[in-house]
Amino acid sequence: MEQDNTPPSTPTDANETTEEQRAMQDKLDHRNDDPDAPGGHQTREQIPDESGR
Repeated sequence: MEQDNTPPSTPTDANETTEEQRAMQDKLDHRNDDPDAPGGHQTREQIPDESGR
């Protein structure tokens, strides 16, 4: 008895995101954003390294 180890083919439309999925992901990506946070306008390259290394 031989086993077939080939996975089923992925439907072509399964690789495309829907507008609803994009909106949900955008909400999830920015759920902890605080525009009034101190230093929120700075990138990680602009913040001084105070690790004491």
